[in-house]
Amino acid sequence: MQPNNPIRFAGDVSIDKVRIITSKGVYQDITAQVITVQIYEDLFSPFITGSLIIKDSLDLVNLFPFAGEEQVELEISTPSLQRGNIKGRYYIYKLTDRELLGDRSVVYQLHFISTEAIVDLNKKVSKVFSGKISDIVNTFIKDKTYGLESTKKLFTEPTSNNIKYISNYWTPVQNIMHCAEASANQNKVPNYVFFENRDGFYYISLDSLYSADVYQNFVYDKYTRDDRKNSGSIRNIEEDYRRITSISIPVGFDYIDRIRGGMLSSKIISYDLTKKTYTAKNYNMFQNFNKQKHLNENPISSDSSIFRANSLIINTPRNFGNFNGYGDVTNFKTRQQRVSLMKLAEANKLEITVPGRADYTVGQKVNVTLNKIEPITKKEQDITDKMFSGNYLISAINHYVDRNKHECHIELVKETLQYNLDGKK
Repeated sequence: MQPNNPIRFAGDVSIDKVRIITSKGVYQDITAQVITVQIYEDLFSPFITGSLIIKDSLDLVNLFPFAGEEQVELEISTPSLQRGNIKGRYYIYKLTDRELLGDRSVVYQLHFISTEAIVDLNKKVSKVFSGKISDIVNTFIKDKTYGLESTKKLFTEPTSNNIKYISNYWTPVQNIMHCAEASANQNKVPNYVFFENRDGFYYISLDSLYSADVYQNFVYDKYTRDDRKNSGSIRNIEEDYRRITSISIPVGFDYIDRIRGGMLSSKIISYDLTKKTYTAKNYNMFQNFNKQKHLNENPISSDSSIFRANSLIINTPRNFGNFNGYGDVTNFKTRQQRVSLMKLAEANKLEITVPGRADYTVGQKVNVTLNKIEPITKKEQDITDKMFSGNYLISAINHYVDRNKHECHIELVKETLQYNLDGKK
């Protein structure tokens, strides 16, 4: 704990540093000019992005000048929090919404992104890559010739399979996404994702994220304060952090989208021009359900689900013998399962707003408790909404910080239910 900087309420925040660095190495602290900071992270996007709203009376645009060659250094913390503060350096790539406020000041918005994104835009790789997929991904993140040249921490889950392919003038990120399409973990599950959060870069399977410990328990109820034994009440900041201030469910479910997207079932048809062979294979999500890791116990569809393999037909070539010592170098074996698992990952989605904390980040596993929307009788023992309650992953987060408070707008996803749709106990 930091006794010299105590927390006052849930959502308390400290903007410790906002500093602009020019391409010539000139530093200028603009912390006092910042009105709001927003930082975006996404489980299905490779880089952190964000924006600053600046109230400027120093004519910084001409002082630097701003020309799309600057970086911003941020330090934002939650008082009394020992870990997880937001800290990093980002590339300022756009200035928008400039408006004059009288003769002496102006307001505008600066947009920033991880510096590795700018490196990615400027690299096109033409080379043969072979070996263990997770090792190849490490190259594309760290290497100065072929990669993003990143010095950030890298968390890579070892893959169980190898690959060999030609990068056809792809960027490093395009290569990583190609590798993700073919990657399978040690349990042969092909649901790898590549993303950045404040800890660094992750190349990891959703299976591993599902298996993590619950980081926070969010509750949507009418809690306000703790009651004292004698009289009155007292604020409990830890309990306040658990409270959801607003919640929405954009789409409860979309069965047609699940069918069309290949979540429940698909057919893959492949051909090999060298061997003159033709293969057709059916897949359904229940085949490997018990072999995979899950956020909750029960499938999101019941035994009565109506689906057929022909709902999604995937045509793909196979390439045996393209490289010496390698058989089929396509993702034929993993493609159907990956299509299903990636669609399944976002099958249930919630959007919540909670008091902000700097340690919340994408990829964390959280638990959400909601109550049933119905009259409660005295005999009612469990009022939990088991359809929408349960364990979720933070798939996207917007840290909204101003001078007074910190809010987190969070998108949560889950691929399984607490509720057993088949009525089994």
